[in-house]
Amino acid sequence: MRDDEHFYGEAFHMTCKDAMLAKSNYVSLYEVVPFYGGPEEGGWWGRDTVLVAYKKCACAEEASAIRREVEKLAKELSEVSRRAYGDHCLLQMEWLEARGLDADYLPEPDGESFFFVAEEEVPGEQSDTGSRYYE
Repeated sequence: MRDDEHFYGEAFHMTCKDAMLAKSNYVSLYEVVPFYGGPEEGGWWGRDTVLVAYKKCACAEEASAIRREVEKLAKELSEVSRRAYGDHCLLQMEWLEARGLDADYLPEPDGESFFFVAEEEVPGEQSDTGSRYYE
């Protein structure tokens, strides 16, 4: 915060005793997407954290209420992802078995995604792209 912003903020609070700081409140839904990096050093995993959607809220109280609802959605989406991953692996194994192939014939599947919710001042603060190189 710059010095003049601090001064203006204090002056405003002296004029309006019940003033509130200007702060944005967002509820953000994220997906964590794992990926298999390759066979180096026995294989390694990474993950990307992707902003799926967000909502700007009028205040922290509204954000907290919305967050609780979106957390239910995140739990459901994570369960759907878990099931889809299991189904995908099962189909791959059946395909391999029908052809008499070893599991190593196909590349390692990336894994199931999971979802989480965050309250943020700026949407996307939790986003991250994982390294695609063995470190």
